[in-house]
Amino acid sequence: MSDVPSSPDSTPKDGFDFIEYPCDFAFKAMCRTQDEQPAADYIRGLITPMVDDNALLKTSTNTSRTGKFESVTAVVRLQNREQLEAIYLLISQSSRVVMTL
Repeated sequence: MSDVPSSPDSTPKDGFDFIEYPCDFAFKAMCRTQDEQPAADYIRGLITPMVDDNALLKTSTNTSRTGKFESVTAVVRLQNREQLEAIYLLISQSSRVVMTL
């Protein structure tokens, strides 16, 4: 038996179904460091074409102790779940991104 709540039509739901849109959502990505381009610029370049103007609200970056990785948080104003899924898919498929949260 599953602990995941279901809708009245018995379709299982996940946590993303409970988000009310529009909303500000923080995407987090762990990226390999590259001298040519900071990770925040790279993630901004992936997200910006997928959202409305000014929907990318802010980004922040932390570098690992060894300098091999940069973690990027990008806060985006999402209009619907489809945007959320599309951005996660694009970020997670990038060869520079090691992990997403």
